[in-house]
Amino acid sequence: MNGPPSDAQAKALEFVNSASSYLLLATMALLAWVASGVDFSNDGLRIASMACLTLSVMFGVATLALIPLVQEARRPGQSNFEVEARFMMFGRRGARLKSALLPQYLFLLAGLVLYVVGMVA
Repeated sequence: MNGPPSDAQAKALEFVNSASSYLLLATMALLAWVASGVDFSNDGLRIASMACLTLSVMFGVATLALIPLVQEARRPGQSNFEVEARFMMFGRRGARLKSALLPQYLFLLAGLVLYVVGMVA
């Protein structure tokens, strides 16, 4: 996303890109912290927390990969979240930005909850 955004949708997409990048870095740091051997009351909770955080990282990478595709496919005035980005992965596929953002946030929250429960219980 080089250069200044030309319209409101492009500027909003730039904010989504920045927020997703920072969230991805924070999630990877939290995943490294949980994996480093912090004292957990139950190893099952540690594994579940790590699995959720790993899935959050995967969806975060997918989000960052979709952003340029959304920028290219968006028509003037169209919402960034309604754009079906097309790509080739095991055949012709399409995805919307919210199909990657929502799981990213939900898995992060689930990983945080499991982390806190594992530390407290």
